[in-house]
Amino acid sequence: MTEKRTPLPPPSPTFVLRSFSSGVSNIKYDLTDSLRLYIGEQQGSVHLYNLRTRLPILSLSDAHSSTILGLSQFTEENKFITLGKDGFIKVWNEHGQCQWDYQTNHCSFSNCDLISPNLIVTPIGSHNSMIGALDYRCTDPIIKKFLPISTDSNNGMIMKLRVFDNRWLFVAYENGSLKVFDILSTKQLDSYQVTSDHEPITAMDVICNTCLCGTTKSDLISLDFLSLKLEKTSTFRQIEMPNAGTSFIRCRSNDGKLIAVAGWDSRIRLFRRETGKQLAMLDYHRQQINSIDFDFHTKQMACASEDRTVSIWDIYNNKSETNS
Repeated sequence: MTEKRTPLPPPSPTFVLRSFSSGVSNIKYDLTDSLRLYIGEQQGSVHLYNLRTRLPILSLSDAHSSTILGLSQFTEENKFITLGKDGFIKVWNEHGQCQWDYQTNHCSFSNCDLISPNLIVTPIGSHNSMIGALDYRCTDPIIKKFLPISTDSNNGMIMKLRVFDNRWLFVAYENGSLKVFDILSTKQLDSYQVTSDHEPITAMDVICNTCLCGTTKSDLISLDFLSLKLEKTSTFRQIEMPNAGTSFIRCRSNDGKLIAVAGWDSRIRLFRRETGKQLAMLDYHRQQINSIDFDFHTKQMACASEDRTVSIWDIYNNKSETNS
């Protein structure tokens, strides 16, 4: 008789950072040192952790008065950027001194991003759909403005944004639409209604001319941006998540092969980008995952959760990832 195989135990994180006073809303690996991690909390604190010692190098307890929505970095100038739900975007030096702040007069759930080398992309103003590119070195920092064409009404709040290849800006809206802007001209190039019932897009990332979107539903949508048009990815099979709601999506940027999808069920699922095949499920956190980041040099993935922890995973060494 053939012996039954013993099921493999569920994957566990390599280690977990726990000393946070509120849910962790945002994380980002330091682009100048792979063993350092920027961490933002829901109460507005920002930390820089040394992953060698697993201790904070820098802690800013009052960086913002509310949730950290975005973390970015100017690598050449050794500065980092924070965006808070309090409407402020701030630039800090390596010692944690705030060198510039700007009140965007905008409140949304959106992150911020960068146009290399020195423009910060963030929602601005009282208009729900407006995005600005800001240069913190200028007296009048607003260098560019991105607005949907006038026929596109009732877009609602900006949910997510992503700069791709320094050429295009992808923006996901509350009404379930996805729009692409040309960064040089600021003109809208195309629009695609991702959700048929106008439910919001809750998660989004862009890699290799492909945009991945998650919503309040259980499906994951893949769109190719080719010839300046958004079209469904033909090779990507329809993914139905076991439970409704996607909180975060991150594509592995060095090769574009791996997608990490965080669901409202607090689980993380890893998929092959080209086909949508599920490779693994990580079930450690007890509350929603708010942010994920990959680091190619350390071959690790970091996940931030509302349960006040950050988990670090060696997912590159997992057997399910060997051939991806």
